[in-house]
Amino acid sequence: MNIDHIDQCRLSFFIGDRDCQITVFDEQKQKLLLFENYLIESSPIDFLNKIHDQHELVPAGFWPTIHIYIRNNQFCLVPSFLFDEDAAYNYIRLNTDSNPELDNYAIHQHKSLAATYVFGYPSVIQDWFFSKYKRARIHVFHEGSTFLNSIENQLLKIKKPVLYLNCNSDTLMLAGFSGQKLMIYNQFKITDIKQLPKLILMCIQQFSQEGQDTPIILWGVQDRIKSLEPLLKKYFKNLSLGKRSTQFKTSHQFDEIELYEHVEIFGSLSTTNS
Repeated sequence: MNIDHIDQCRLSFFIGDRDCQITVFDEQKQKLLLFENYLIESSPIDFLNKIHDQHELVPAGFWPTIHIYIRNNQFCLVPSFLFDEDAAYNYIRLNTDSNPELDNYAIHQHKSLAATYVFGYPSVIQDWFFSKYKRARIHVFHEGSTFLNSIENQLLKIKKPVLYLNCNSDTLMLAGFSGQKLMIYNQFKITDIKQLPKLILMCIQQFSQEGQDTPIILWGVQDRIKSLEPLLKKYFKNLSLGKRSTQFKTSHQFDEIELYEHVEIFGSLSTTNS
């Protein structure tokens, strides 16, 4: 990439406990310039310190915009008409443990879905970025909220229920829609892939009377798709693989990334999702 045009680029980190993806996106040309995938073998902070010390571009002090995408299970989707910003911590506690002394809380409005996405994340993550990038505009998002943004532009033009799935290295995200209306969203840590058909069917039954005939669109990382796609096809006949957004450009160096991979990452590159 041309370092001379870094002032029009966005640096993004998709960071969890096990892995991290780093992207550089030229916002003016709407083009992906860098995509790197790392395993985290220690703590996220140790990883960030290491990548900041060793990477050629990450430590540059003149990035204008930095996006942080949190990968964790601290989230809750609340109907907008019920949302109370002062209750963020209580919403998170409905799903998982959280410590207001150690965690920060943020929201993302999904106006077209009439829902507010509330999430929590370790305050040390934000502190690290603010200490390293004092001049940048820093924004924090959650992987689930970004997944919902990513698929909104790809909803099937049918009125009947559809389930949209995204399976990354250790998490399964599920979004059930009836037409353009969001009916259910959840995400689960993957412990036993053989239990996923049962889990998926239980989610389908909460919003669809079609049961195993409900159409399913599946995205995911390649290693997961190789095992999950044939497993799910045994139980769900209307299963198909999703594709990435076409609202941005990529270089030939990214051709090895399958079209069904990293929907939440590539969807974040859309202007409307930034």
